[in-house]
Amino acid sequence: MKKSFLIFLKIFVTVLVMSFLYQKIREDKSGFLTAFKLFQDNLIIIGAVILLMPFNWFMEVLKWKFSIKPITEISLHKASIGVLAGIALGFVTPHAVGDYFAKVFSLTHHDRKKALGLILVSRLLQMLPTAIFGLLALYIYSNENLSKYDIPISLTYPILSILGLILLGLFIALFFKRNHPKIQDYILPVRQMGWKLVSILAGLSILRYLIFSTQFLLLLSVLGLKISLFMQFMGVAFMFLAKSILPTFNFLSDLGIREFSVALFFESLSEDVAPVIAAGLILWLINIALPAFIGLFFIPKLKLKSI
Repeated sequence: MKKSFLIFLKIFVTVLVMSFLYQKIREDKSGFLTAFKLFQDNLIIIGAVILLMPFNWFMEVLKWKFSIKPITEISLHKASIGVLAGIALGFVTPHAVGDYFAKVFSLTHHDRKKALGLILVSRLLQMLPTAIFGLLALYIYSNENLSKYDIPISLTYPILSILGLILLGLFIALFFKRNHPKIQDYILPVRQMGWKLVSILAGLSILRYLIFSTQFLLLLSVLGLKISLFMQFMGVAFMFLAKSILPTFNFLSDLGIREFSVALFFESLSEDVAPVIAAGLILWLINIALPAFIGLFFIPKLKLKSI
């Protein structure tokens, strides 16, 4: 029953997201097409965004290489195979489980089970900048919208959010201290990570977050938006947060949810959303679709057989 409700919820949210995007593009077709024309006339900006794409994914390669250190040393080449194959498989699998699959099967057989806990920690650390900047963006978004209806909001909102994050962190820490025999293979490597390694992974996660944000801000700079650079950055932060928490089907690696969330934020600031949706689509093509195509050639290199 619970599973059926979750599936229904995901279908409902996915349909809502796609309907919203369709309606916004339909309402402003000329703005949507004009945005593409602006990008066509600013190929230097597009070139800069494309040049940043390898750095974006190189951060993920380094994260994978470092996160797996407690159980094995892997080369940059081997780490790249796991990441690029993961992009391709995550592109078409629910919740990007293909990414886990590719990374695990890029290792030797006896290391595979031990890698799952380390992958989870790496994912959680990527949530660190998402939560920090995203909660601030959510506060700004809520303030902009709730004030229209005279609903009071105070500083207790972000404070409670931060306390919630701390409690979540404590819960995760307690989980990894458990001694249940069935989960020892996953937890023992995590315990061996140490604060130095965790700090490196957190730093790489923040760098990747900032690189992606810079890519989006470069595309938005072409549109001549009237709001400040900080508020544009908050729009990107809101997108990251929404992508992480909204229960949608991972259709073509979050195609739709990114554009929906960033458009929702900019609409609250009275900006035309059709051009912003166009920017999101271009970034999806550069950052997701292109690497996923490249990753197809690395899937045959995965060690799918037991060793």
